[in-house]
Amino acid sequence: MSYGYTGKRLDIELTTSTWTVTELSPELLSRYIGGKGLAARIIYDEVDPGCDPLSPENYLVFATGPLTGTLAPLSGRTVVGTKSPLTGIWVDSNAGGFLGPELKRAGYDVVVIKGKALAPVNILIEDGLISFKPADSLWGLDCEETHNRLKAEYGADYRVACIGPAGEQLIPISAIISEMRGFGRGGVGAVMGSKNLKALVARGTQTLKIFDPEAFMMINQEAYNELAIHPDTGGGRQRYGSNVIYSAMNELGVHPVKNFQSSVNEYAEALSEDRMREDLVEKDKACFGCPVACSKFSKVKQGKYKGEYTEGPEYENTWAFGTQCGNGDYGAVVAAEHICDQYGIDSISAGNAIGFAMECVQRGIISQEEIGYALQFGNTDSMIQMLHQIGKGEGLGQLLGLGTKAAAQKLGQGSEVFAMHVKGLELPAYDPRGAYAMGLAYATSDRGGCHLRSWPIAAEALQNQGRIDPYSIEFKAEYVKNEQDLISIVDSIGMCLFATFALSPRQLVRLIYAATGLERFKEIEDVLESGERIYNLTRLFNLREGVEPDTLPARLLDEEMPDGPAQGNRTPLKEMLEEYYFLRGWDELGTPGQEKLAQLKLV
Repeated sequence: MSYGYTGKRLDIELTTSTWTVTELSPELLSRYIGGKGLAARIIYDEVDPGCDPLSPENYLVFATGPLTGTLAPLSGRTVVGTKSPLTGIWVDSNAGGFLGPELKRAGYDVVVIKGKALAPVNILIEDGLISFKPADSLWGLDCEETHNRLKAEYGADYRVACIGPAGEQLIPISAIISEMRGFGRGGVGAVMGSKNLKALVARGTQTLKIFDPEAFMMINQEAYNELAIHPDTGGGRQRYGSNVIYSAMNELGVHPVKNFQSSVNEYAEALSEDRMREDLVEKDKACFGCPVACSKFSKVKQGKYKGEYTEGPEYENTWAFGTQCGNGDYGAVVAAEHICDQYGIDSISAGNAIGFAMECVQRGIISQEEIGYALQFGNTDSMIQMLHQIGKGEGLGQLLGLGTKAAAQKLGQGSEVFAMHVKGLELPAYDPRGAYAMGLAYATSDRGGCHLRSWPIAAEALQNQGRIDPYSIEFKAEYVKNEQDLISIVDSIGMCLFATFALSPRQLVRLIYAATGLERFKEIEDVLESGERIYNLTRLFNLREGVEPDTLPARLLDEEMPDGPAQGNRTPLKEMLEEYYFLRGWDELGTPGQEKLAQLKLV
């Protein structure tokens, strides 16, 4: 496997401080591509059913794709796959930056971490040499300081992925941070902490080979041109980052306010993308091979949070620490995002959980006396204080760090109705009562409440051509199913999802084939089947682990949207779900049928 791939799998056993390298077969790679698909196949086959996510027997898999680290645009992505301690099901968390390309140049398509070290340790990967370094002096440090010390010790060219205090304490909403980019969702940081692994450090100098360099460069030129002229990747996203959609979401009435209690945002102007760009952004930043540069380095210039900085703020975080918590101060959003990066916390889950707690206070389920301060919508000081408590595992923060689902189960008193999660993973910044397909996407996401398995809001709200009615169920099941399969491919090839805004599936397939030369990547139908195979495989994993039924929070199903453009709407999930199962070839309970499994060669 000398083209596109390195063809190597690195297994690291922390319990014995040993490692082995094995070959990846062309058959395996052609069926599961890489990245998410490869991680899912490994974990499904080798992690025992019912495995405790925080036990040494669980795997933590870092996986790259055939385009990772190549000259293809937006090709800096890496996937971390594992069994989630937050949800108990499959999770893959995807991040950009530079870690994936470095692992590829070090000689490995996938790094599988097993066992548990006797004491805190770092793994150092330098081409073919693997070293285990004591990490006692770093244990307890935040992610930023950990990065600074490791860069000072090894050099700026070494790439780092580490956990902070949240991961060390096995907090279920903890993340892995890689140079200001986050493997954020599902508690992957806690899995890393359960293995006593503080950091993964990588440096590689090997050259990646391409099957057909001339065709690859020609297709790349076309791709860069398409990205440059597209109004999103060549315009709005370059200027505003992921916040480019902020005003549009508000106008559509899908930007949730105060824990999905409203859709009318009084802070729409104060937290707009223009305010971010003009008041906060100091420079644009890009991941490996990215002409879009959607990341922004921002710093607060005035107010009580003056001097706070972050790489962002992202749209989801502007919601999580803005309108979700009744806050219109961008400085507080920046401060909160920075705190999450320091502790190593999933910012979507944290903001969602804090907004949930604020509603519990609002409804008298939790008293301010119990908390020790006024945790109320609009009180930014209390939001920041609670973030610190989550990161330290203290007070009410210890409960919220378990996730919104666990917190609601503990608190009871009807709080489950407004615990905004699916299968234990907290929902992001879109209310499906104003865009029905988002509800189906949440309910059927293979990792729980997520907008990155399918993002139909683009077709329901943002497209000038081919827009579909957000308040209709027509075509929604087909759209969500097809996009889930496509995004499974994107998450497996090592390319950023934003590339799909400008590039067609056929362009992606041409890139993969030119890079690898694998015959199964020559035709789009075969590659799309791989995407469907991967999504069915993660479904099988979840069923094996006892996944909950595909549903939504009661608030979204039973309560009418109280205001805004979608006033009076509920999410009509049942009708969409029935059609979705039919299109998937699953039975009425969502179990893949034998005919579908045979077609996908999963039996």
